[in-house]
Amino acid sequence: MNPPVKLLLFDIGGVFIQLSGVDQMLEWTKGLHTETELWNLWLHSEAVKAFETGRIPPDDFAAELIREFSLPVSVPTFLAAFTSWTTRPFPGFRDLMAGLNGGYLTASLSNTNELHWGNLCETLHIDTLFHHNFPSHELGCMKPDKASFCHVLSTLGIAPEETLFFDDTPINIDAARALGIHAHRVCGVDHLHQTLKELDIL
Repeated sequence: MNPPVKLLLFDIGGVFIQLSGVDQMLEWTKGLHTETELWNLWLHSEAVKAFETGRIPPDDFAAELIREFSLPVSVPTFLAAFTSWTTRPFPGFRDLMAGLNGGYLTASLSNTNELHWGNLCETLHIDTLFHHNFPSHELGCMKPDKASFCHVLSTLGIAPEETLFFDDTPINIDAARALGIHAHRVCGVDHLHQTLKELDIL
């Protein structure tokens, strides 16, 4: 018999917050890349990895990304646009969290950075949705790195098999499952709501 679930662990971008910025990057790169190509380049960018693990400040990140992508903008212009890319929540995200059945510990585990996380907390108070928050720039590591999941579990004293994890990215789901975490891919609040209902958590 499986042990009871104690922890509900959530990604934020693509689950609670609509991912944006692609249109702006497509405009800046003038059609040099497709949307899929841009996303892959972003995921493998050394500047992105360094910024989202808290190793470089915003100005250095912007300068390096502008160089990597040959963007025709200044550092201040890029940072002003970049900060606004996390301002659109999926409708119903607060009601969903408020409707969770009691007794579960909740936490967020998100690949993010000081600008986006600060904006999410200031404008949407996203941090108040969860008992605990583990943003990557504070952890010093990112999903799908095993260390990010292990840090959460060890900090909270929870076993992998006592954890349900929700994320929109397949590679993160695979990494969590490899550790014995019960992981479910969800894209947006409606999909998350449906999955939680199926799991009898709503």
